[in-house]
Amino acid sequence: MNDSLCTRQVCFIMYAYPVAGKILMMPALLSFYCKNDLVFPAVLCFLAQFAVVWAVAYACTRTQKTFFELIGGGGKVLKKAAMWLFALFFAAAALVPLLEQKLFVQEIFYDTIPSLIIFLPFFILSVYVGSKGLRNAGRTADIAAPLFVAALAALLIMSVGESNLSWLLPVLKTPVGELLNGARSALYNFTDGAVMLMLMGRFRARRGDCKKIVISYAASALTVCAFLALFYSIFSVISPDQYFAVSKMAIFFSALSLVGRIDLIAAYAMEACMLFALLLYVQLCVTCVCEALGKEQTAGRNVSPASAAASVAVNVLLAALVVAFNEMYLPVQQFYRMYMWAAFALFSFILPAAGAAAALLRGMKGKEAGREK
Repeated sequence: MNDSLCTRQVCFIMYAYPVAGKILMMPALLSFYCKNDLVFPAVLCFLAQFAVVWAVAYACTRTQKTFFELIGGGGKVLKKAAMWLFALFFAAAALVPLLEQKLFVQEIFYDTIPSLIIFLPFFILSVYVGSKGLRNAGRTADIAAPLFVAALAALLIMSVGESNLSWLLPVLKTPVGELLNGARSALYNFTDGAVMLMLMGRFRARRGDCKKIVISYAASALTVCAFLALFYSIFSVISPDQYFAVSKMAIFFSALSLVGRIDLIAAYAMEACMLFALLLYVQLCVTCVCEALGKEQTAGRNVSPASAAASVAVNVLLAALVVAFNEMYLPVQQFYRMYMWAAFALFSFILPAAGAAAALLRGMKGKEAGREK
């Protein structure tokens, strides 16, 4: 048992980070496929992901072992393979958000300076944070989550008065096939089950903690769905072209003509949380690499050399990919939504469900053994 986190921090992570990762580009993507019914494919994905998060959270109350410790009985080869595969998955999961953040930084901070030059120093921070382990992720969430909630609330308050909810009508006129296609295309945004699986065994779950976690994730789903509805009720038929709408939705707020773009203050605050949500993928990737190598991430308060080396290697790989695909965001996004959805379905839905089942089965066997004694 590695008590890296507390339940409060897990709840913060399972609320703020899923929202931060989904409101940047997913609204435009879903409106392209489903028009005014864009909320429904998101609901389908969230329902499936909610079931997985609940199963893993419930399993956390029945075992104190991590996922890799649970599958250790299947042999060292299986355990090592799972560690490396999850490391690759989290590195792959970070690529599209990295490209999105690069473009978003250019959108809200700079108009003329090349975004790549401005964005590359991010990897200095990423190397440092990635090497620190999940205890650092929990402490960051304590700060980032409340800041994100306040900033998002401010933007929504400024935006809601300019919306026209009638543009969401009539509902469910989009063919079922298009709704399912939209849900499949958006799957690369859903890594919440995999994140929850990696948090298993890293906090001491007590009675009632499962309920807290699933309520946090349900609140995350409701927030995203409300954001999608508000997004379309503001932009309507031009929604598919509204990338980074989170920085644009409040520009119609009448008070801005008097006081200026104060909505950007909230956008800047949200950007900080988005960056740390992205950095969580790097931290999880480095954690998986260190466990695959059999090395500790920290020695007391100090970062171990293995963790530092792993973080450098992961970030060099990601930086190289960002440079290689600097002007190719749309082709990369198209590849992910057309082909990578199966990988995300496997690592974020199927494997977490299997891990929860393994934890519960092991718990039942432990109870039976205790009764026999």
